[in-house]
Order: sequence, then structure tokens, then C-alpha cells
Amino acid sequence: MNKNKICLTVSVAWIISIGYLTWFNGLKKQGTYLGFNWEEWFWFGILPVIVPYLIYFIWKPESFKNFISCFKSFFKS
Repeated sequence: MNKNKICLTVSVAWIISIGYLTWFNGLKKQGTYLGFNWEEWFWFGILPVIVPYLIYFIWKPESFKNFISCFKSFFKS
């Protein structure tokens, strides 16, 4: 159970840090639009986090059930 919490924490931290870097780079770039670039955040933040989970669940489908139960317990405790 601790392993799952660590993986989820690292994944969320990755998404947040890439989101921050995307926002910061958007403020620093030259041009008319100085904002958040959603496309960069999706390709470099969300997708690299989701793909390893998908590959793991494809190769070990019985662990998907365990992951869901641990994910629910993550929010209960």
C-alpha cells in the first residue's frame, strides 16, 4: 500500500511541476500571448504519467483491481 501512495504522490508532483514550468515558460516567452500552454502540459505532464500505468495494467490486469481498492483507501485515510 505504501508503494502505491508513493507512485501516486510522485505522479501528482510530476504533473504539478510540469504545469508550473509550462506556466513559467509561457510568461517568459516573447509574443502576444503570455499564458498557460495547455498542449505542452498535456504532452509533457499528463501523458508521461498515464502511459506507465496503462502499460502496467495491460500486462497485469489483476493488479488493476488492487490499485483501485488502494486508490479508494488513499482518500479514506
